[in-house]
Amino acid sequence: MTRAATAAATREKVLAAARELFITSRYDDVKAADIARAAGVAHGLVFHHFGSKQGLYGEVLCTIGREVLDLHVKTPDVPLGKRIRQSHAAHLAYLATHRELALNLLLQSWGVEESFDRVRDDGNRNLCENLGLDFERPAVRAVLRMYTTAADQLARDYLLSEHPFDESVVVEMLMTVLAGALRAAQIADPSLEVDRVIEELARP
Repeated sequence: MTRAATAAATREKVLAAARELFITSRYDDVKAADIARAAGVAHGLVFHHFGSKQGLYGEVLCTIGREVLDLHVKTPDVPLGKRIRQSHAAHLAYLATHRELALNLLLQSWGVEESFDRVRDDGNRNLCENLGLDFERPAVRAVLRMYTTAADQLARDYLLSEHPFDESVVVEMLMTVLAGALRAAQIADPSLEVDRVIEELARP
């Protein structure tokens, strides 16, 4: 194995070990030494590859965030409303299947908002691509970030509730919040044409 391949393998071992520890423990309770021990590597390699515990945590969070983004449906042949509903359903199913991961990582943050915000914005850009909107327009960017925050809160309530709403109900709630966010964008930017998009989102 080459030096580069060895370094890449070590980095992946550290990332995998950190992922498991951050899922089951609070951020402050996880020490770099614990991660190194779990990965079977020298303590200094944690910092060599990621700079700091916070940098490693951010990379774990972003890796999982990208996994979730890969679940989203982008097939243009599928009608828009159905496409977004399928994406929401896949997202919720992932969170429910990986409940501890969702509650301790994806729906919780410990000072790495900036790095994870980039992943969230990638998700919003994907959503904009589906909706035929430009994420770089300030009104669109502002309301989709607002929508993402609302969606996270709804997902957290869904996972923590003793009597959660049916998944299909949560999906329709998300669709309604998304439509409302687009109307809010139009208030901020009257030139924004969202009526057709909202009509398509309403179709199951």
